[in-house]
Amino acid sequence: MRDNKKIVTALDIGSSKIVAVVAEVYKDGSFRVLSQGRADSLGVRDGNVTNIEETQQQVKAALAEAFSLAGKVPSAEVCTNISGKSLEGRDSSAEMPLRGRTVTKKDMKTVQSMAQEAVDFNDDQLLIKSELLYYMLDNQDEEQVGQNPLDAKSSRISAHLHSAIAGAVSVQNRLKVIRRSGMDVSRMLPESWASGYAALTEEERQNGVVLIDIGAGTTDVTVFKAGLPRFTYTLNYGGRRLTERISGYLHCTMQQAEEIKTKLDLRCLPEHEETILYRAPIEEGSRKFNKLELSKLVHREIRNLNLTIGAKLFESGWYTTVNGAPCNRLTGGIVLTGGTSLLVGITDLFSAMPGPMAYTFSTRLGRSRYNGDACIGLNSPKESAVMGLISYEARRFKEGEEDEDEPQSDDDSYWVKMKRFAKEFFIGQY
Repeated sequence: MRDNKKIVTALDIGSSKIVAVVAEVYKDGSFRVLSQGRADSLGVRDGNVTNIEETQQQVKAALAEAFSLAGKVPSAEVCTNISGKSLEGRDSSAEMPLRGRTVTKKDMKTVQSMAQEAVDFNDDQLLIKSELLYYMLDNQDEEQVGQNPLDAKSSRISAHLHSAIAGAVSVQNRLKVIRRSGMDVSRMLPESWASGYAALTEEERQNGVVLIDIGAGTTDVTVFKAGLPRFTYTLNYGGRRLTERISGYLHCTMQQAEEIKTKLDLRCLPEHEETILYRAPIEEGSRKFNKLELSKLVHREIRNLNLTIGAKLFESGWYTTVNGAPCNRLTGGIVLTGGTSLLVGITDLFSAMPGPMAYTFSTRLGRSRYNGDACIGLNSPKESAVMGLISYEARRFKEGEEDEDEPQSDDDSYWVKMKRFAKEFFIGQY
């Protein structure tokens, strides 16, 4: 008889922190957090592991803390995230003839494998994760199709996928860090995919929503529609860049700039002109910098980030205009998450942007909705990614999905290739 629960471990390797969470997931899709472990992230920059040895020590520390508090023995595998500028989304599809017969499970599996093989990426990239969007029979419209055309009669069938790819070096460095910490990777999800499974409601994912995770080193964007990721985009821009901008403007330390950043208000209210946040040293003229001036500085930075994302959505067809007026295809609007989303007034800024490239949707702050055991510190927007990894594992366990990331030994799929390469690459390292 199949178990009704299992222990899973999620590992968030971010640019500012490393968080490990051990949880027990159940067949009804719920879960209970058993423990968590944390460490500073000093070997990760802009989402990429730049110092393997240092990051490995921090990962081991976070995992050791989480395992010591869990009270139960977890598996030797972790579900983890990936980010960085090299991460991007690709759509692919494949079609095969049926000649008027009914669709079988073998047909569905075959055409899905064909669509996965059709994902276009270079030799220096690896395929991280593919999600089946839908099957299509004959000349159906996308809105008319579902994921289970079994036993339907048709002349041809096609499968449509959205996949995430990333630079091979970025993937290999993360694999090396985790393997050297004594663990293996069960699956890897893009940062914004993971955050979406924690911060979004099911209705938002179904109706269409833009999830923007603004972390310390990167901004990860995903459009969810019909419950699945449909667009994936990452920028090397996050909260650390804002801190650097403030530090350079004031000629102060990064620590001082970080403290000042948390006091800003992106609504740029006139009354904040009287609030002094920083005084320059005497040798630099003792100039006073008020809250309004510094808030406007960061406001311009976030506005440019907003416009960049809007232009990308416009280019990809998710944001359109009709007769010169904005037309919103995503009724769920925008959900902001990640540590930088805690800036005061940032949701107002994203909601109120004018102009033809703006979103003109409403914006809300997103965070994990888990409020069960050991939730302290895990329901902040900062922890959306790690909690999303747990939510994803619970969802898969509920649906009883076969582990497509662990195919048979004769399968030449992307994950087998990745794991084979990783074993060859790391042999002799332990």
